[in-house]
Amino acid sequence: MLKKIQFMMVCVLAAVLFFVISNKTISTNWTQNEQSSSQTVEENNSKGEQASTEEIIDKEDVEEPIADEDTGNIVYLTFDDGPNSASAEILDILDQFNAKATFFMLEPAMRTYPDIVNRIAEDGHAVALHGVTHDKNKFYQSEQSALDEMKTNQETLENITGVRSYLIRTPYGSIPYLTDSFREVLDNNGFTLWDWNIDSDDWSLAGGDYVQNVISQIEQLDDGETPVVLMHDKSETANHLSKLLSYLQEHGYQTKIIEEHTEPYYFKCHERCYRLGN
Repeated sequence: MLKKIQFMMVCVLAAVLFFVISNKTISTNWTQNEQSSSQTVEENNSKGEQASTEEIIDKEDVEEPIADEDTGNIVYLTFDDGPNSASAEILDILDQFNAKATFFMLEPAMRTYPDIVNRIAEDGHAVALHGVTHDKNKFYQSEQSALDEMKTNQETLENITGVRSYLIRTPYGSIPYLTDSFREVLDNNGFTLWDWNIDSDDWSLAGGDYVQNVISQIEQLDDGETPVVLMHDKSETANHLSKLLSYLQEHGYQTKIIEEHTEPYYFKCHERCYRLGN
């Protein structure tokens, strides 16, 4: 009987020992698996973060920085009544100074000098319209006559260059003959009127005196007011243009072309506009 009890106690003890050892092994294996899994997750996360960082660096390497807009003073150089035999020299000088201008051209002159018209456009200057007759009695005869001249001018320019321009300057400027009714008709047909705030008087001044005339007017402009300079396609203008361009460069001016979206400058009509014969 005693032996039987002892045997049973040994069996119970063995069972207890087996249970304890088994639990310890399972716990150890579970801990190791958990650590291994955690390490794998951390490694994957680390690799993911590294890849993400590399992607950001790669993007930073290939992205172009946003360029600052041009700074400095702007000036619009404009030439009327061309093209003609003096226009090529004017273009050569503008090219030497890397300067840009806007050319308000007459329709008959464009038909006479189509190669010059094409060069103006190809050199990056703005091509614009100045009518057909340059005769105030014909151009301002009626709203329809003014519109017809600009449309004829526009069509000829497009046939030569492929450019359809809506930039216009009326003969002798918009004052005094371009009344509100004229302006309304031109505006309703999409044309944008441009006058000037600096008259070079290059058509009357000799010996390059127009250059100092322009400089004096620029220096008298209010701060922030952009010069819009009126000149003409003339040999006398071409002969002294380098002097004006040198002054503009030395004083930090950038020559810009007039574009369709550029805010226009024009004379204010008020009571100063009137019909011919009034």
